Amino acid sequence: MKNPFLTGKKIYLSPLTKEDITADYIHWLNDKEVCAGNSHATFPNNYMKTLSYVESVSNSTKDLVFAVRWKKNDLHIGNASFQDINLINRSAEMAIILGNKNYWNKGISTEILSLFIEYGFDTLNLHRITTGTPVTNKGAIRICEKNGMQKEGLLREVLFKNGKYLDVVIFSILSREYKALKNKIK
Repeated sequence: MKNPFLTGKKIYLSPLTKEDITADYIHWLNDKEVCAGNSHATFPNNYMKTLSYVESVSNSTKDLVFAVRWKKNDLHIGNASFQDINLINRSAEMAIILGNKNYWNKGISTEILSLFIEYGFDTLNLHRITTGTPVTNKGAIRICEKNGMQKEGLLREVLFKNGKYLDVVIFSILSREYKALKNKIK
């Protein structure tokens, strides 16, 4: 494993570095299908833009970005991040991009979300974690619900993709809800 930080059953997360900037990674950020639920693939991405992003998050105290790697071969298959970490309110927004389509529909995003929620509450001492996804992304909605996140609201026509505006559903989980779920599983 390449510098594992969080480890799951199928995947592990390690800090995102400039060595992760490959042609495949840049391609994900330009792929309309991969980026159907986020703001990427709106403007063309290239090595320099990606390098600038990786360097900025490496030095950030408000963003934590991890490379998602497949355990069997260490392949970088996606990214997961906490964004806008607010240490006073103890809150953060979570985002996942699973760029390598060969790893779709294998339960990986569910595993990432579970690892991230645990890390956010048990290590970062967050009180609230949020995420958003277009209402058309039924898979992401199921993953949020499966991991105990509550539907909190709807941002109407906030994301412009493929010539139309999409509503985005907002999910959140609070530390007490996470602890209640954790105790229920025990």
